[in-house]
Formats: sequence, structure tokens, C-alpha cells
Amino acid sequence: MLPGRSRWTPLWVSLSFAAIFIALRIFYRLLFGSFSWIAVGQAALLALPFVAVIVACGLFSSLIDFRKLLVSLSGLKYSRSVGTALTIALASFPTLLAQVKKINTYRTLRGITSRFAVVVPVLEHTVEKSVALAAAMELAGFGSRGQLREANPSPITLEKYSLSFGDHTVLNNVSVSFAPGTVTVLTGATGSGKTSLLESIAGLSQHFHAGITSGTLTLGTINRLRVPPRDTAALIGFVPQNVRLSFTASTAREELEYTLRLHGETMELIPSRVDELLSEYGLRDYADVPVDLLSAGQATRVALASALAASPQILILDEPLADLDSASVSELIEILDRLRTSGMTIVLSEHHTAALQALDPRWLVLEAGEVSEGQFVPASMFPARALPLTSSDLILAVTGLGVAHGKKKVLSDVSFTARTGDIIALTGANGVGKTSLLNALSSTQSAGVVEVLGTDLSTLPAKQKVRLVASVPEQASWLFMSESLAEELEYADKIAGVPADTGLTELTFRSLLSRDVLSSKLLRTHPRDLSAGTQRALAIALQLSWKPGVITIDEPTRGLDPHSRSAMAEVLRCVAETGTVVVFATHDGEFARSLNARIFTVAERTLIHPEQVNA
Repeated sequence: MLPGRSRWTPLWVSLSFAAIFIALRIFYRLLFGSFSWIAVGQAALLALPFVAVIVACGLFSSLIDFRKLLVSLSGLKYSRSVGTALTIALASFPTLLAQVKKINTYRTLRGITSRFAVVVPVLEHTVEKSVALAAAMELAGFGSRGQLREANPSPITLEKYSLSFGDHTVLNNVSVSFAPGTVTVLTGATGSGKTSLLESIAGLSQHFHAGITSGTLTLGTINRLRVPPRDTAALIGFVPQNVRLSFTASTAREELEYTLRLHGETMELIPSRVDELLSEYGLRDYADVPVDLLSAGQATRVALASALAASPQILILDEPLADLDSASVSELIEILDRLRTSGMTIVLSEHHTAALQALDPRWLVLEAGEVSEGQFVPASMFPARALPLTSSDLILAVTGLGVAHGKKKVLSDVSFTARTGDIIALTGANGVGKTSLLNALSSTQSAGVVEVLGTDLSTLPAKQKVRLVASVPEQASWLFMSESLAEELEYADKIAGVPADTGLTELTFRSLLSRDVLSSKLLRTHPRDLSAGTQRALAIALQLSWKPGVITIDEPTRGLDPHSRSAMAEVLRCVAETGTVVVFATHDGEFARSLNARIFTVAERTLIHPEQVNA
């Protein structure tokens, strides 16, 4: 259940949308005709059938737990398509109002004044959420008429396998095999096709994303190209890159219950099995917390527990270490080692590979759609600076900052200052409040708590704060408002008042990715279709267009290969030296040290043990 959401929230939301729908019908009727009460009445009457459907959905969603009902319906012969659509609609409907509010928040973070700018992003996020939910349901076995398993763990084999989408070839003539009881790590540059290979093994590329394939891909005796993901849900556990989008239920407990029901677990055994999973994966402390309030690392734990709930023979993970603190990384390594020993086949992609050395894995490199043995080595790296260029000019002063979520106090008495050239890294365990602190730096309403370049942020309207503190959130795509990369870059210059011919945001974006030019194909790409690392670089470039006094970034290296991380570090050094203080939350200690950052630990509800670390 979402924060502040009661049982009847879906009904109130539906009534609000119904009223808006009637008002819009009346407005358009009068816009293209003359005013009369008869015309108003006719417009309202024509809207009533649609309004009845909207209100009925809200009422039923309040009265009935459709998720549990639809799990039972999923195996019926003619119910799968209808059930999938209903589950997606009902899972998305209660969050729609919250989504509109969230988009509005990020519209403000971009410094965009027009409220109409949120219309397209809201629709696109709704579609993105729906597609991710449908994929998650498919992978969990929704609608399967019989789960396939192999009697013994069997190898995954690709023979001359190719995958393309339209005229774009993603994988080219790949021949590789993954043996039971092994761990294989896929490495490669950002956007090299690692996710596509993982989704091919899971069956999403062929059966869900409608990719064009040739060659063969088998799971033991199972022909992956003929068998959809829902029929191998008991065989494969899958943890996607953006786990939040894949949650069907409201809490970790409900998500595990839902998964177990889909796998045919009896109602009598589900509670005890859920308790086992909550304990095994360290989820007890937030088992009943809304998933939207979980940290990225906590959400990853929930997704892992759900993927392993049915004891699959194959586990696929897409960049699982990106959001985990050091303790959680160690725990995951132990889990993977135990699963490998039991005979499970484990295939994962990852840029942060140091911790994985303990598993003695097999390393593969993806480059230009082809797979080869070995570990990815970037073509070049930017040298770290010996010392940052600093001055005595005070940029940021934080005094006694506190953060609370409702009645729960998250942080208190946070105080620090930063000057020209300063880069500050916030580290700490998952869920301690790093993201909350970043958010508070740009949204504080308390007088005298946060001052940037001598200006008290509480004295400014929200839309003007971006000129002093620009923020890049955990999920970069929330900042995107346009339908192509080229439009997004141009729009950023426009709203920040950058001269049209300068191309400042594009220059920053190319610098972050270390590219001399951007191809016309890439410029036409929708921002949400970019790889996770490229999205992160784009979001940072967009916010830097304001030339703010401070920029806050949540996990700047997520999804970036070593070369791109090095390019990111070089840009952030330059940004800091030109007068913008960089404050970021990270689990990537090596990256923070390469920047000569001032490293703070968030713990015990405040900042502790500030430390100047030199590379």
C-alpha cells in the first residue's frame, strides 16, 4: 500500500479522474460550439458511460484484492490475456495519482514551468510500468498451462544465435554454453548488449520484445525459441536491472506471496515459506513497508528473494551489485557461491566486478554483438588528479538539517560546508537516508538550513531552486520530458537560457560518455530506450545545463563501464573546479577515492566520520 493510501484511495482517485473527464468533455463541447445549458448537459451525459467505467474500476479495486483473484484465473484457458490486462491496470491504477505528483516534482527539478509538460511523461511512464509488469508476470509464470523443468541441471547452449530489432543487430552469431554449477559474468561497454543476451536466455527478447532471431538457444532439452518465458518460470529466476518497475504487489511480503501462488504453492504453506524467505534474505525489518519507500538496495533484495522463491535451476541477474552496500555485496556473493555449489547455473552482467573475483567466475566480453572469453578492458582511462583545484569561496552551507518521513525521523542535525572545487561523497548502508539527504538539499523549506552562494533556499520558489541546486535522482528517466535524445538536449539548453547554437548540454553529454560525436541514430533514440548508464549520463548533462552552485547525484556510476566511469570522474572534477560543488551518494568507494572526494558516512541518523581521502 502506498504511503497515505487507505483502502478507499482507488475510489477517490477514480472519482477525481471522472470529474476531470466530465469537465474536459464540457470544455471541448463549448470550445467548438456556442454556450448553452443544453450543450453542457449533453456533453455531461455523453461522458457518463466512460465515467461509470472509471468509477466502477476504482470501487472494485477498493473492495476486492484482484491480484489474488487473478492468480487463480491465470491458468484458465481463455483468461490469460484478459487477466494480464486486468492485473496491469489494477496494479497501475492506484499509483497513477502518485505518479502525476512525482512527474510534477521532477518537472520542478528540471526548472520547467509549464504544467502541460507532464502529460507525455506521465503517459510514457504508465506504458513503461505496464510493459515491465507484463514482463515480470510472464517471467513469474502468469497464465502458464504447465511449468517445464529439467530432471537434472542442464547447460544453456547458444549456437550461431543472432538477435535483431528492426534493422539493428544486437547479438551476432553467438556460440557459447553455460554449464550447471558455474557462475558466468558478462562484461562489456555500456550498451554492448549484455541485457539482451540475458533476456534472450530468459525468453523475453524472442517472445515478449518480438526480437528477430536465428540459430538455436536451448535450456537442456527445452527449445527457448519455441517455449515462452511463462512456461519456464519454475526453471529460471530473473532479477532485472530496474527492479522497482517489476513489482506487482505493494510490499515485500505481498510480492513473495504473489510469486509463490503463481508457482502453485498451497495456501497453507505460503505464510511459512514467506517467513523463511524474509529471514533468509534479510527482509524482515521492511517486509511490510511499501516498496516505493524502499531504498534501491533493499528493493534489489526483494527482487532476488522473489526470483529464488521457487528454487529455480537457472538464475539470471542484470547488474545486481549496482545499488548494494558493501555488507550486502558480501552477502550476495555468499548466496551465489552457495547456489553454485548446489548446481545452479548463474549468469549475470556487471560493471563493478572486483567483488565477483571471489567466485572465480568465467568471464565473457560482449563487443559489437559478439561474445569472446575474457574480461572487458576499456580502451583508455582518464588519469586521476593528484590534488583538486580549490579556493576559499564558500558555495554551500548546511546547518542543522533534519529529514523526516511522516512521523519517522530519518536524519537530524546534519551540518557541513563546501567550497569551490569540493566533491562530497555520501556513503553508508542501504536505507540509512543518503537519498533522503540529497533530496532535502534541494527542497528544504526551513529558513537558514541550506544556503547556496549566500542565498537561503527557503526564500526561493521551487522552480527557481534548480538554478542553485540541481538534482539527478536515482531513476534518471523521471527527468526526461522529450521524445528523442536530440530534443532532450535542445530542450535543456532552451529552458536554461543557453544560446541555441552553443550546444552546451550536448557537449557535456558527449564528455560524460567520452564520445567525439553522436550518431544520427542515437540522436533519434527515445531517452528511455537508452542503456541505464547512458540515461544516467544524460540526466547529469541536463541538470548541469543550469550551471548550478551545487549538483546532487544519486549513484552517478550506475550502469557505467570502467571507461565511462573514468570519463564521468573527469567531467565532475572539471565541474567542481569551475565552481559547482558536487554532492553524490554512492556505494562505489573506488570512484569516490579517484575524485579525491570528501567522504562522509551516513549513519545513526546523521553524518559521521567525515574523512578526506586521497587517491
